[in-house]
Amino acid sequence: MSRRAGVLGVGLCAASALAAAPESAGGLSWEKTFGPPATKPDLQVKARTEDPSGGTHTLELWRDGERRLRRRTDGLLEVWVEDQGPAGAPAHAVTVVDRRSGTVRRVSVERSAKLGPAFTWWPLAHLLPLPGPRYTLRRLKAPALRVGSARCDWYVFLPEGQPEQRICWSREYALALRHEEKRGEGWWTRLAVDAVGPLTDKAGAFRLESQGLRDVPLPEPAED
Repeated sequence: MSRRAGVLGVGLCAASALAAAPESAGGLSWEKTFGPPATKPDLQVKARTEDPSGGTHTLELWRDGERRLRRRTDGLLEVWVEDQGPAGAPAHAVTVVDRRSGTVRRVSVERSAKLGPAFTWWPLAHLLPLPGPRYTLRRLKAPALRVGSARCDWYVFLPEGQPEQRICWSREYALALRHEEKRGEGWWTRLAVDAVGPLTDKAGAFRLESQGLRDVPLPEPAED
């Protein structure tokens, strides 16, 4: 199998995922607000995330339009996604590279949908989870945030039964540049993008260096 064929991805494209998203319970709709295609679809990102206990993690993203992406957390755990379907019929597959254990797990198109929503294309590519069944989304009257040359606008997101959240969305890159959640009197930073720009080296970004890695076969379907 070639290296390129080994760069795999997951089961939902941006359009189909957003089309399936629920309507808001008043206010703006998720799909209309976050659905328009990026004017700069090819990008590379450096960001920080925080877990609920306060730990900070590094996150990097390389995105080649809606065709393929690579996400790396703490320089150790990578998710590679590639659309292997014909035009107009996306079909994603996934490769998970764990450099802590030195392993590569390749998931076919047929089996990638079983991995769950965290591995679907849209959340991985746009750094923002899809909403639940009911929510309220509205524009926040606040100055736009800038990260380098990128600009984003603020929205208040209220998922039913969950804390209030704030999202700063870049329409130019179709990317969340900041995502915060209300915690008591303060805000928990779920995501903060430090740098975003054009993808300048596609060949290098999507070259899987397999030295020191071993392929781990997936269990048979009956064992999943």
